[in-house]
Amino acid sequence: MRNCLAALFPTLLLLTFTASGQDAVFSQFYAAPVRLNPALTGISTASRITMNYRAQHTSYPSAFTTLAASFEQPIYKTPSSFGLRMLSDRHLEGAYRNTDIALIYSYDIQFTKVLHARLGISAGILNTSLDFNRLVFGDVLDPINGQEGITQEQLESSARTAADVGAGIILYGGPYYGGISFEHLNRPSENVLQLNDQVYAGRPLRFTLTGGAQIDLESLSTKRRAVYITPNLLYTSQARFRQINLGAYFGYGPVALGGWYRHAFENADALIASVSFRQDIVRIGFSYDAVTSELASVPGGLGATFEVSLVIDFGQSEKLQRSRFRSRYSECFRMFQ
Repeated sequence: MRNCLAALFPTLLLLTFTASGQDAVFSQFYAAPVRLNPALTGISTASRITMNYRAQHTSYPSAFTTLAASFEQPIYKTPSSFGLRMLSDRHLEGAYRNTDIALIYSYDIQFTKVLHARLGISAGILNTSLDFNRLVFGDVLDPINGQEGITQEQLESSARTAADVGAGIILYGGPYYGGISFEHLNRPSENVLQLNDQVYAGRPLRFTLTGGAQIDLESLSTKRRAVYITPNLLYTSQARFRQINLGAYFGYGPVALGGWYRHAFENADALIASVSFRQDIVRIGFSYDAVTSELASVPGGLGATFEVSLVIDFGQSEKLQRSRFRSRYSECFRMFQ
């Protein structure tokens, strides 16, 4: 019976994701700004490249691994910016994959000398693929002979690609910022199994709210070493899943330390610790999630959950730091840069 359940579990999990897939949410959300809100595209003064890797519960079968990358290009002396983002998310030991690619456009609107709004839209494709050869269905399990025969499950296709649209807005002024975003506005289909006609396997709309502030500690800062604290929050909901992250980022020159508490509403989820280091235009970050829910007592353990981020921000070069054009941008976005 245990072997049967082990074989059925990936299938049940697959059906759950097929009927109501969910997006990967990075613990280092500030190091993946264009995934957080398309309106954050182009907040630097020059080109920026971002890469993120997340490994979740590395000792647990069917764990998630996520790889993301993005490129941003603000258009000099205009309020417009363009971006490209890509993400590959796999689970069920690689049998089930999600890949999305999107183009992004953002536009900065200035209301007063201090108050601005940034609008962003994204449009691309969402691809869902399934390797049926790596799955075991219940109808091929025999209590005596084990796995044999061919499944009678109605397999619709091994991959599906659909258009995907999102939008967001960020308001900022002085040291404060806040915004909302909506992903999967058109509920793109990701159905790779033949479902009942009454079931629509579209990716649920994801709502994200974020906000924070940049508090400069002037008494500790020098011209060559900025010292600051950025309290911030992230709230996101998708279908029945809801999550909130509360914490702060403390920057001391090229080094920054962060701590967050993540709560998934149904249960306390994790404590997140992060550290990053910047050298000229390059910033490298590492974070670790310490599970605080009942999942921490799973037999055998879940294994580590960690993320690595790499940001190459050409706007952080000394030459552009001295440029007058930099005054267009608010320092409240420092944690995203």
